[in-house]
Amino acid sequence: MNRFETQVVWCTISKAVCQGLLGLCVAVGVVATRPLLAQDESADATTTFLVVRHAERDGNLDKLTKIGVERAQRLAAVGSALNVQAIYSTNTKRTTGTVQPLAKTTETEIETYAAPSKNWIASLKQKHSGQVVLIVGHSNTAGVIAGMLANDEPFEIKHNEYDAIFVIQVSKSGTRSMRLRYGSRSGSASSADPDKMGELKTTHQ
Repeated sequence: MNRFETQVVWCTISKAVCQGLLGLCVAVGVVATRPLLAQDESADATTTFLVVRHAERDGNLDKLTKIGVERAQRLAAVGSALNVQAIYSTNTKRTTGTVQPLAKTTETEIETYAAPSKNWIASLKQKHSGQVVLIVGHSNTAGVIAGMLANDEPFEIKHNEYDAIFVIQVSKSGTRSMRLRYGSRSGSASSADPDKMGELKTTHQ
């Protein structure tokens, strides 16, 4: 495992996976003169899904805190650097607010979804083949969505955890998934906690 520290993303991933992400961990919030993940429409195109929970909310209110707004800006920096081409959100203010800065920066329409299902996941993989897609969910759905995309069990997200970003790469040759972190640290885990970061699963077709 190699570790890289950047302003936006803290991650611990294998060299092979890092190469597959075309430099995800190279200061995406500092130096990003060109998109890090370009669109690929080849027969064996790799589709990259980024799955996050909404940013910090204000108690039980459906709106973001000041820290949540700052995290949304961080996500916009990550998404812009990684060339996000499609954005999905549930129809709540805290989720749409999390991706609104990125949508505005990239001039990308936010598409809404309801409860995630296997059919919906399959349709995303087909519709966005070769693209980079961001999906924002909730504490009880983001990990489920990431697990479904990775053909795995749901990934856990703790109640006070807002900095997790799941990266799932899907191609005909296999599926790779990893858990990274972005923005300021949330929850009780340290930024170098190996249980909070790193490659989760590699499935070969």
